[in-house]
Amino acid sequence: MSNSELTKTQIVEKANDLLLLIENQKEFTKEETLTLAKLELIIESRLFQQDAEEKPEEYLIERFQERLYNFEREYPSLSSFIRRISNSLSNIGI
Repeated sequence: MSNSELTKTQIVEKANDLLLLIENQKEFTKEETLTLAKLELIIESRLFQQDAEEKPEEYLIERFQERLYNFEREYPSLSSFIRRISNSLSNIGI
């Protein structure tokens, strides 16, 4: 077994152990919550980095769609206003 395969196996084992601990935990302290949030960000950034390296076009489209969705969710009235302006400009040929 190569070193990278061993590392991947160790990561999967530790991730499974962590999942079991999380599932069995009823509540988390503030410190535990912050640590889990940091872990989430690290994992997410690594996955995005891997996606970006493997399929850069799909990665860019996915990130754009995700940001657009988040913007629409956070600012629904502004999103609606921008959509109406965009449609009006499109209807007059601009």
